[in-house]
Amino acid sequence: MKRNLSLFHFIILSFFLVSSCTDKPGAGDKPVELNWRTAALCIERPIAEGDSLCYHIEFKLDTLAGESALAKNLYAVLCDSVIGTSVKEDLLKAMQAFADSIEADWKPELAERYADMPEYRDILQYYYNVEGKSLSDSPLKGETGLEGSVLSYQTTISCYLGGAHGSYVVNYYNFDIESGKLLNISDVVPAEKEKLVLKAMEEQLCKDWEAKDLADLQEKTGITMLGDLYLTNNFLLKGDSIEFLFNQYEIAPYAAGLISVTVPRPF
Repeated sequence: MKRNLSLFHFIILSFFLVSSCTDKPGAGDKPVELNWRTAALCIERPIAEGDSLCYHIEFKLDTLAGESALAKNLYAVLCDSVIGTSVKEDLLKAMQAFADSIEADWKPELAERYADMPEYRDILQYYYNVEGKSLSDSPLKGETGLEGSVLSYQTTISCYLGGAHGSYVVNYYNFDIESGKLLNISDVVPAEKEKLVLKAMEEQLCKDWEAKDLADLQEKTGITMLGDLYLTNNFLLKGDSIEFLFNQYEIAPYAAGLISVTVPRPF
């Protein structure tokens, strides 16, 4: 048992200062200091006693130090939308609570599968990996009247929880650095431009996939087979363009993968 604990019962909890950068939201404005920290949790445990195969749970999330609205709103997104736990007073405790919950679900499930399908033991390595990091900030200027800098934050969740295949999910979150507001697509695309942007998305996808129209695109790729194109809040500002990202099963079957389309702005 001591050997198992030393080799396989591996838990790392860390919370350390990673970097500090200065962002300038606009000419003449006081620079905003963004002090980044990383909260991390890694758990590996044997699927069965004495086994060399482990299940794996890992979190690595960049967070902002301080009491600014931006830091608080990013923290709220990580707790509510990324980790998804009722524990909110401490990010590491939230990670641990989530890990404890899925561990409790995995143990009886894996034990049953080990007993029934020993020949498939090599594919029973459950894992749940989460990463969150800031992306380069983009200037937000346009018809909505918002000015300044936007902090774009990307999260990825990669996991296998049984079944035919794993899952890979990418989400973008965009914050106005000065106010801390989490931006919706309606903050970036005015209501009167929605149809124009949707048309641009359709045309760009057809161009990307060499399809003559939306029906041809669906036949070739499966895009829109499970849902219509829409102005998703999963977007990334890229200076003079905007990327819209649809995860697996949103508008297309799993085999189509993640659907990304980039259109120019301002619109």
